[in-house]
Amino acid sequence: MEKNLTVYPISTGNELTVFATEQISAIKIMDMHGIVMYEAHSQDAQQNVIDIQSFPNDTYIVEVDFCNQRKGRSMFVKL
Repeated sequence: MEKNLTVYPISTGNELTVFATEQISAIKIMDMHGIVMYEAHSQDAQQNVIDIQSFPNDTYIVEVDFCNQRKGRSMFVKL
């Protein structure tokens, strides 16, 4: 979805890695109904590992705010 943003693994169980070629200022994970499951502000990080063990099995949207005021989105499946 966003060429500067990588979310892996796409099918995951307990941890999700969010990596960007730009500095990340905030990360939000939402389910397909728009309910926010996770939200955090980074300290200009480019890589974040997020514990998603407590998330129900579903498809999620990751929304990232970059430090330059742009946004990026990607998706993953929790198995």
